[in-house]
Amino acid sequence: MKRITWLTLYLLGMGLLTGCPSSNEPPTVVVSPTPTPTVTPTPAPTPAIDLSPIPIPSPAPLKPPVAEIPKIPTKSTDLPNIYTSPAPVPILPTKEPIEPKESSVAKLNIPTNPAQKITSTGIGVARIGMTYQELKQQLGNGYSFQVKTSFMDGFEAIAVTRSGKVQYYIPYATGTKFTNEDRIQHLMTDNPDYRTEKGVGPGTPIGQAATVYGNATLSFSKENESREFIGFGQQPNGLAFRPKPPKNRTFAGEYPESNSEYLKTKKYDAKASIGQISVSCANEQCGKQTE
Repeated sequence: MKRITWLTLYLLGMGLLTGCPSSNEPPTVVVSPTPTPTVTPTPAPTPAIDLSPIPIPSPAPLKPPVAEIPKIPTKSTDLPNIYTSPAPVPILPTKEPIEPKESSVAKLNIPTNPAQKITSTGIGVARIGMTYQELKQQLGNGYSFQVKTSFMDGFEAIAVTRSGKVQYYIPYATGTKFTNEDRIQHLMTDNPDYRTEKGVGPGTPIGQAATVYGNATLSFSKENESREFIGFGQQPNGLAFRPKPPKNRTFAGEYPESNSEYLKTKKYDAKASIGQISVSCANEQCGKQTE
């Protein structure tokens, strides 16, 4: 009895006596899991999620009002739809004051035949300083020579004609005879087939001639039968130009009213053209020399 009591006490003391049927198996030691510290699942150190507003990089300020600035178009095919008219006009180069535009030069008929060229020394094969006989020999057959009296005040002239059309005139002093031995000192033509090396000839509008020879100034002298002349800013030496006014006009230029004997102007009718071109050398020595 003592032994049982002791054992019972022992088992009770050890806390192993339970209401479960006894078994030969060693008592299951119920080891209350050491109260695993109730680890409130400390969230595995989640990478510290910063709940503060994520800084969104501020976009570079847009250039209002267009999100994308289109490249400046260089060709008509590059034009985006926003253009309702052609791209901005580029800055134009400064205009050349006297140099003609290509389009102006193209309209002038540059002579290719030397026999139809006007130079400071002659018209066609006729040259200042050659004799009348030398000219006839140069021209050969097919030409006729007709004397024109009262050609202009103080002058008669020989009209050098081919196929019924006057090519040019050889003026000489009224009251004298122009012989085969006389030397040519003046030549004049109103035939549009003859032109200068720049393509200017009878029939060329004055404004067009000014694109190659510079600004035109028109003038006349009442003492010189009011013959009107044109002077260009870069006029070739030895040449004289006379205008042809439009129909129903006495002068090509627009002159102010004045009692002066000599008048000049830079204003002229846009339809006025060159009427005559003369080549002269009144100097006696010049008349004795040929080119």
